[in-house]
Amino acid sequence: MSNFGRVIEVMAGGREFTNASYNIEGSVPFDNDPLPNESEIRLWNLSQDTINRFSVNSTVMVNAGYRGDVGLILHGFISKVQTKREGVEQVTTLFVLDSQDLSGRKVDVAYTEGTTASYILREMAAQLGLPIGQFELNQDYRYEDGYTAKGEVTEIITKVAKDCGTSAYINKGKLYIRNLRSGADNVFRLNPDTGMIGSPEPYQNEQFKGFNLKSQLQYRITTASVIDLESRTFQGRVHVLKGSHKFSNTGDFVTEAEVIEP
Repeated sequence: MSNFGRVIEVMAGGREFTNASYNIEGSVPFDNDPLPNESEIRLWNLSQDTINRFSVNSTVMVNAGYRGDVGLILHGFISKVQTKREGVEQVTTLFVLDSQDLSGRKVDVAYTEGTTASYILREMAAQLGLPIGQFELNQDYRYEDGYTAKGEVTEIITKVAKDCGTSAYINKGKLYIRNLRSGADNVFRLNPDTGMIGSPEPYQNEQFKGFNLKSQLQYRITTASVIDLESRTFQGRVHVLKGSHKFSNTGDFVTEAEVIEP
């Protein structure tokens, strides 16, 4: 895969900005928890009228890839806009959460004996107001003594999902409650010919065993993506835990990911 033919498309403030006409760079993180991730999108030398169109909580979408193969890497909401001078140039940074700010969503609800985790999770998901991308539990835990949901909704979702042996995370504006190692995900083959940079670096901790990967920017790689990894040191299927996309006109244009073995 060539590193030429880069495409960056930013839709914000009712306009579309592309790297063909603007200097653009940014970073888009993704992970496996329900706390919103904050991306940063930087655009150079915009007019004041254009900057004024960027309002807090308005939608931002970013597509990236290579000519003929471009996909969505971010769907979120502006949390802050910052414009600064850098020498003779002016740089505007959009701080973008991949969901609305959820820190104020709190509940205090007591559930009766025998309530299932799936019932609680669906009620908490409704409190967040996010569309559900996928809902699949390893086991539907039953709280025989009842359950008290008190505090931030995202924390409650994390705890209840964990009781079911399941992950919960937000990605591209949707809530996912599912096992990272299963699901109807498309499989992407990653090797030097399809964009892998360097060799996978193995790691192991108390929870997981896997690799840290780096590739030319690949929008298909995100939380829970399935990768058939082909390298000198490892051949097999892995699942994405977390990572980030980094893009610019002439600098970084890469995807970094932490993946786990089945």
